[in-house]
Amino acid sequence: MIGIQTVNNILPLAYSVLVLCCILGFAVYDLFERQVPNQALVFFVPIALIAPFLHTMELKIPSTFIGSCAISVVGSMVGFFILLTAALAAKDGMGVGGGDIKLATVIGFIYGPYPMILILLIASVLAVICAIIINRKKQNKSISFPFVPFLAAGSLAITAAIIFR
Repeated sequence: MIGIQTVNNILPLAYSVLVLCCILGFAVYDLFERQVPNQALVFFVPIALIAPFLHTMELKIPSTFIGSCAISVVGSMVGFFILLTAALAAKDGMGVGGGDIKLATVIGFIYGPYPMILILLIASVLAVICAIIINRKKQNKSISFPFVPFLAAGSLAITAAIIFR
C-alpha cells in the first residue's frame, strides 16, 4: 500500500485535504519568507504520523500496520536523501535548503517511496522550467527561488492522481 488511497470513505479524503492545505501553507510561506519554519514542521509531523494508521485502516488487515510503517519510513528516507544529495551537490550554498529537506522527509513519510519519487520528479521538472524562463529574462545572472511551491505542485498532482483514479 503506497500513497493516500481512498475507498469510498470520507476520512482518507479529509486527510488528503488536510495534508495538502498544510503543504500549500508551507509553499505560501516559503514564497514570501524563503524558509520553512521549524515551528510549523513540529505541528505537521503529528499529522504525518497518522498516515500509517490510515493506510492500515483502509486495508482492514491489522497485520499490515508494520508494513505501512515501513513504507512510510522508506518514503521519508527517499525524500531526505534525494534532497540532501541535491543540497550537497550544489556549490556555494545555492540550492536546496535545510527546510526543504525536512519538509520532503515529512511528505515522504505521508506518501511513501514511489509517490515521493514522482513528487520530486514533478517538482524538479517544474523548477527547471521556471529556472529556464527566469534565466532568459535575467540574462544569465544568478537566480534563486523557493522550492517548496514546486513540492506542493507535485504533491497536489500525485494526490489528485490517487484520488481520481
